[in-house]
Amino acid sequence: MRLARRILRPALPALAGLLVAAGAPAIPDAAAETSAAKTSPPKTSPPAHLRYGRPRKIATLADARVDESSGLAAGRTRPGVFWTHNDSGDAARLYAFDRKGRHLAEVLLKGVRADDWEDIASVRLGGRNLLVVADIGDNLASRTVCTLYVLEEPDVGSPDEPVTAAVPVRRTIRFVYEDGPRDCEALGVDPATGRFYFVTKEGLRCRVFELDAGGDREAGPARGAGAKPRTAARNKRPYTARCIGEIATSPVVAMDISPDGRRAIVLTYADALEFVRARGETWRRAFARKPRLVVMPRRRQGEAVCYGPDGRTLYLTSEHTPTPLFEVPVLKPGKQKR
Repeated sequence: MRLARRILRPALPALAGLLVAAGAPAIPDAAAETSAAKTSPPKTSPPAHLRYGRPRKIATLADARVDESSGLAAGRTRPGVFWTHNDSGDAARLYAFDRKGRHLAEVLLKGVRADDWEDIASVRLGGRNLLVVADIGDNLASRTVCTLYVLEEPDVGSPDEPVTAAVPVRRTIRFVYEDGPRDCEALGVDPATGRFYFVTKEGLRCRVFELDAGGDREAGPARGAGAKPRTAARNKRPYTARCIGEIATSPVVAMDISPDGRRAIVLTYADALEFVRARGETWRRAFARKPRLVVMPRRRQGEAVCYGPDGRTLYLTSEHTPTPLFEVPVLKPGKQKR
């Protein structure tokens, strides 16, 4: 989103209680979950909240073409590599850089048009390291169909010899929201199921949606040598994202799910909320639990966040140039904030 705005830091929000059925066979309906919650607790407790330290700026991106960083993902193939893209107005391309902000790669997605890219996620599914680009921006809530592009994480070069390449998209996923168009800029992918999660950007009540588009059954494992990537032409009917809850917070602009699938960070223009879940617990239940507030760095229109290679440390960029890279470290047990 290009329009900058000034939003005050919110107090720790409470979670609204609206839950609706997700519709996917693997997810219990709302009534069943509510009944189960009253009779028995989860088999395991959610992991403990992490203690985050003071946010700090660690680099400025060297590539001046990244002038509106709208999504951020930590690479899985090579630790220390990050992927980003611009908001609307750029070609369908990704940029790779390292923790020092040095340019490593420019990757063009073959046969793809970038309408309004708002987020990117990295995930390991079926033994493959994948990137998922979310063309979901919809400021006027008027898009009939949104699109996800799934590709294998490309190779990158070095600061001295960066890579420029064009790569195919492995799968194109078209989807709609069950109750009509939504303004949304936040995507997360569950590494256990391959399901996609979205949090909308709507006033003080942001809705959480779940999309089951085949998960690792289609996006992850190889389908044999010479197999053609899945495209929209092979799946003309869009999938449907189902609402699984609401979050009472200021507008959400980004999210990420940790590599172990236990944590979800939900970013606003000010601070962020972190949700944690127990093993075997659904995200519906986890998002219904009270989140914790994570203080983010002050930045100009920051719309990107991700967990780092360790699955704990947080990283952020901003849509204003020169583009900064921020880090929110995790404190060691017993270490006090300063």
